[in-house]
Amino acid sequence: MKAIVFYASLFPVFIAISALTLPDIAIILFVIVATVGGVKLAYAFTATKVVAISKGLGGGNQSRLASGTLIVGARVPI
Repeated sequence: MKAIVFYASLFPVFIAISALTLPDIAIILFVIVATVGGVKLAYAFTATKVVAISKGLGGGNQSRLASGTLIVGARVPI
């Protein structure tokens, strides 16, 4: 929801608000919700599939340790 509000707040920079009609506003809102919401929905669907696949593989503790190590390692300055 925050992403949709953020992107919608950028529209006045690119579009003349005084020239918009009600159908234009409806189209813009639909496009914002469909694109941003669609991407978020794809992320959620992919995450669900990854979790389902990873549960069948076993080795949960090893994968958590490896991912935690990568996250901590990414923070270490070079």
